[in-house]
Amino acid sequence: MPAASHAYQAAFLPDLKEVGEMRQTTRAFLRRCRTSTQVAEFVVLAVSELVTNAVIHGEGDIVLRITVAVDVVRVSVTDHNPAPAVLKEAGRDGESGRGIRLVDAISDAWESNGEETWCEFRDARAAA
Repeated sequence: MPAASHAYQAAFLPDLKEVGEMRQTTRAFLRRCRTSTQVAEFVVLAVSELVTNAVIHGEGDIVLRITVAVDVVRVSVTDHNPAPAVLKEAGRDGESGRGIRLVDAISDAWESNGEETWCEFRDARAAA
């Protein structure tokens, strides 16, 4: 990944109220970085899903990191749960189980090694 030209980080306790706050903060940060509107909306959605996943399934403090480089936006969410996030088949009427599948569909790449789940979005217009 190219050297980050802009970065944002927040650490917080697992609380579902933080999901909305992280969406708002992410949107404002990406606007300052002049990230394209389409990519920014995908990134905000991914932040919402990954932070929610960490709040519900994670352990301990959560850290959100967003880096904007010349042509890529990277989102990383860490907690202290050693179990990696996995793609699930959600039931037709299930209320959960779609978050990582959604991140997989909208991002250019993603991975989870347990404590960290990250995804990347290509953006030729991201701030340099």
